[in-house]
Formats: sequence, structure tokens, C-alpha cells
Amino acid sequence: MARISITKCQGTGNDFVLLDRRAGSELPYSELAQTLCDRHLGVGADGLLVLERASNIGADVAMRIFNADGSQAEMCGNGVRCVARYMHDRTPTAPRHLKIETVSGTVQTEIAGSSPFSVRADMGVPGEIREYGKSRAVGVSGDRVDVSMGNPHCVIFVDVDLMPVDLASAADAIAGDGTYPDGVNVEIARIFSGGPVAMRVNERGVGETQACGTGACAVAVAAIELGRAESPVRVTMLGGDVTVEWAGAGENAFLIGGAELVFDATLDVADEAVAVS
Repeated sequence: MARISITKCQGTGNDFVLLDRRAGSELPYSELAQTLCDRHLGVGADGLLVLERASNIGADVAMRIFNADGSQAEMCGNGVRCVARYMHDRTPTAPRHLKIETVSGTVQTEIAGSSPFSVRADMGVPGEIREYGKSRAVGVSGDRVDVSMGNPHCVIFVDVDLMPVDLASAADAIAGDGTYPDGVNVEIARIFSGGPVAMRVNERGVGETQACGTGACAVAVAAIELGRAESPVRVTMLGGDVTVEWAGAGENAFLIGGAELVFDATLDVADEAVAVS
């Protein structure tokens, strides 16, 4: 058996196993993600966050994200907030304004509050925004907007209760329509007059999760783009609320929300799970 140390963390209910490998060698993270994220046979999580030494000049730390199915993701808004919390709590020399290197670029975070603890993350300029107008996918009918937040999102705005919607079937249909050959995160959202935007999310490689940071950004950006909301936008998800700020085309989007370290553990895992081939 091989022994590894992990930290369980969560941002708005989107939970992760964090593996700090800044002082260690690379492991087969895809296989480890499947083992550790299993909610019946492992620790249980939506994904695996791996901390490594940064390779880009100016970055403080590098983060890699692996979904529960072992696939690697480009970006994770809740994940970067969890990393900011981890670095704040566990690395006394970590700056308040932290630069986190990811596959889709370097994300800057800052500690926005201490009671309750919150992190403000600069999610960059949203990529291509495509409006489709009315769209229908397996019982879900509404305005469809595709948004890139370093990873792909398909947002469908509806005017009905979100909970009865068969989100999994809708996500499968959208993922299979050929628009995104590598898969897509799918959000259904409802805009309340004078109030928050509510959403549910199906993350590729995971399924439905309690929250998605980049998904919340995609929903807020789409709502502002359609002229149906103004910045800042409060986005309500199953796991809680976040706030998204976006001043419009060409401007960076900012995600503000909490992050918690849940527990630390030392685990014995099968040798083959950490053997690099």
C-alpha cells in the first residue's frame, strides 16, 4: 500500500479532494481521481485538485483539475477559491493576492472577507458568446446561450421551476448535438425579477453538482448579455450563493464566494493506484 495525504475542501457545496504535490513527484492523477472521488468506495468528491509548482513566471502555484471520471478540466471557479483558502491557511508566506496557474491561464484571487471567509477570483474575459434564441432539449425549452469561461458552457434560461427538469437527459442531448465534440457543461437557469438568478448544473465528467463556479459566471454573463440582469448578479445554486461581476464585452468577470477546508486525512491506497507507468 502507498500512503498519501489529502485535504477535503468545498466551495458552495462543490467538493474536492486536494492533493498537494508541490514537493512531490507526479502521480497518475486520472486514476487517483476515479479512486478518491468515488462516493461509495473512496473519499467522495466532484473532482481532484492537484497543487504543483508553478512553471509560469509570476504564478505562485499551479492547479490541475481532474473530474470524478478521471478526465482533466481546463478551469474550475470553485476549485480556485478552495486553492486560495488552502494556501491562505497552510502557507503563511502565500500572498493575499494569489496567482494560480491553470490549463486555461493564470487566475488571480484575493481574500475578500474573513467572517465569513470569501474569495474574489478574476475569471478573465469570457470567450465566445453565442445566442441561439429559443431552443428545446428533452423537455427543456428556453433561450440558449453558449459561453466559454475557459471551459465550455451551454446555458438555457427557463421560466419554470428548475427542480422537476430532467437535467441529465437535457445535458446528454445537448452534449450529443455535435456543437461540442469534447463535451459541455450544461446549466438551466431562471431569472427572478429584482432577485437572484437560480441555476442547476450538469458538469461534464461528473454529472449534476451542488454548484459550479465557471457555470455561475456563464449564467451571469449570459443574463447580462441578453439584457435581463445587471452586474453584480447573485447566482443561487443548490449548494448556496455566489456573486458575479461583469461590466460587459471585453471586460473580465469576477467570481466571489466562500471556500472551506473540511478535513485532512492520510490514506492508504493500492500501489497500482499511484504507480506511474
